[in-house]
Amino acid sequence: MTIDRRLFLKRTGSGLALSSLSLNEVFAQKTKRLIGAIEEDPASINPALTTVISSFTAGCPVYSALTWMDGKGDVHPDLAESWEVSPDNKSYTFRLRQNVKWHDGTAFSAEDVKFSLENITRKLHPWGRNAFAALSVVDVIDPRTVVLRFERPNPFVLSASTVSIAAILPKHLWANQDPTQNPHNRKPVGTGPFMLVENKVGDRLVYRRNPNFYIPGQPAFDELVLRVMPDGAARVAALENGEIDMLNTFALPTTEVRRVSRLPHIKIASTGQAAPTYLCTFNLRSPQLSKLQVRHALAHAIDRAFIRSTVMPGLADPVIGPVPSVLKLASKNVTDYALDVERAKRLLDEAGFKAVDGRRFSLRLLFPNSDTRAVRMADIVRQNLMAVGVSIDIVPMERALLMQKGYTEGEFDLLIDSYLLGPDPAIGVERLYNSANIFTPARPFTNNSGYRNADVDKLFDQEKQAVDPEKRKQIYEQIQQKVWADLPILPLFSYRGAEAYNARMVSGIFDVADGSKESFARAKPV
Repeated sequence: MTIDRRLFLKRTGSGLALSSLSLNEVFAQKTKRLIGAIEEDPASINPALTTVISSFTAGCPVYSALTWMDGKGDVHPDLAESWEVSPDNKSYTFRLRQNVKWHDGTAFSAEDVKFSLENITRKLHPWGRNAFAALSVVDVIDPRTVVLRFERPNPFVLSASTVSIAAILPKHLWANQDPTQNPHNRKPVGTGPFMLVENKVGDRLVYRRNPNFYIPGQPAFDELVLRVMPDGAARVAALENGEIDMLNTFALPTTEVRRVSRLPHIKIASTGQAAPTYLCTFNLRSPQLSKLQVRHALAHAIDRAFIRSTVMPGLADPVIGPVPSVLKLASKNVTDYALDVERAKRLLDEAGFKAVDGRRFSLRLLFPNSDTRAVRMADIVRQNLMAVGVSIDIVPMERALLMQKGYTEGEFDLLIDSYLLGPDPAIGVERLYNSANIFTPARPFTNNSGYRNADVDKLFDQEKQAVDPEKRKQIYEQIQQKVWADLPILPLFSYRGAEAYNARMVSGIFDVADGSKESFARAKPV
């Protein structure tokens, strides 16, 4: 007889009576089931087209890529079993695994790689457009061999060939269709360790083990369940009483990390190789924010040190300039906008927005309502700007609506959200500041501020031609100086991820560069 642990926990006082017992001893299930939580219903279950965190969480167990990156930043084989790099870093030859099948039984081949990289990754993915901008062609040598040929040296191809940037899609289900309208965005067919078998909106996503997965012995779990739980306190309570086994960094409220780490059998993992950063994007189309003095004033008025210590205590780091300090090309010569309320008021006066009865103008601040960190940040920003006479209309939105109204339609003045700015600035940073990344209609997680600076665009072009690392660093130094002076985006902080899991139930989990992109292929029942 199989016992439903959630029902059992409910009947035993939310599991409190089990605190001294092994859950595996109580729930000797025939089905090895791993249960986690996701903070929102994903608008899409396809990491090949978006950088929305919930889409990664839901999609990474389904899809695969040529490589994967571990928590130390080392790259490992995935769909590619091996590779060779030409001496000039312009050609990458990947040897693909044998006997890989799509979840619908169709054989995977080099044609799927060619189709995905040429038609999806380099054209549509917010990071992939930069990471693979110099890709001239993917040559199919045979069904198991592809050669990626670049117009110029591209030293970060291997780290960019992961599922977060370059997930491989099945050509037979995607060719000759509008990718944004393909029904498989919601009903994914991949080559990954798990197959999505149920998507009950507002409740759960259920995955079944892929019996044809190409790595022997993986996955070890028969079933993966991600419960949709928008409330952060409810997610932590579920982990605490044993209803779920793990929470990734976006599902685990940072204010609870220290307390949760002291719970019996709960382990904390830490990830963050891709420089995750919260940004406050200024819409430069706004009549107020189009003025440089106003943007500078807001930077001086927002207490980012307080935000760091309040929202992610012990896990947040300051960001001075557009490139986070964890990345090698980060400048050490840019000067921060110090907290200075009186200076902020003077700048607003000089910009022509003098206070009348203590008020100057109002701005709309959008953010994802499922992100507890963004909710807290929005409230702090509102209070900070109120002190200088700027009223803030708080507009929390569900992710799907935020993508439409905030990103695609640009109906915002300020927008707070999390971005990955690594593993190289050419992948995560340039997309936000190069005017070539302003689209009509707009595309999420690109240049949504509407920032244009011809000198900065030229420097990005020069950087692409730079082979010498020192020359590249010099160019990025100039880019950072100019962008930071123009301030189209105010970074609030970068952070290190914190994931929690029940060590009595699972091991081999959250060993990837970013815990929100876990495939659970290497997870093992304890």
